Amino acid sequence: MKKLNLEKLKLAAEDVLQRNQMGTIYGGSGDGCQRYDCDCSGSIGSWEGTYCSLNELRAAIITWCASGEGSCSAQ
Repeated sequence: MKKLNLEKLKLAAEDVLQRNQMGTIYGGSGDGCQRYDCDCSGSIGSWEGTYCSLNELRAAIITWCASGEGSCSAQ
């Protein structure tokens, strides 16, 4: 696992990271989160992302795909 230098983020003491941001820093998937490879259907596009719920995954497909349709497979 690659270690990150958190000082480079220049976070103030009162900054709070969201759960998905913490999972990314530690290199893990967090509570129930999963890394996916995704492709659009009916339009051009592919990406990788970490999602913690089916609703997040569906929202990402709508965001990334002009057609609003796509599929994802867990890594």
